Amino acid sequence: MKRTECVEALSKLYEYLDGELPTNDAQAVKHHMEVCQGCYPFLQFCSSFQDALERAAHGQATAPPPLRARIADLLRAEGVPPTH
Repeated sequence: MKRTECVEALSKLYEYLDGELPTNDAQAVKHHMEVCQGCYPFLQFCSSFQDALERAAHGQATAPPPLRARIADLLRAEGVPPTH
């Protein structure tokens, strides 16, 4: 595979896994992952990690309050205004 093809496919990987890509882009990423021996292991890792996160969060409507507070603190430190 050309490095540029890998970079482009990997840059869209999370959107692909979340089902957020337009059909043509999703098909291109899927095809690349099916044929590229260098990128496929990363797809497997990201997919497994995403599945583990979903299983860990099963039954939780939101993040636990300490985690929410920590994320809010980090966002404030970066200068991101609150959304509520």
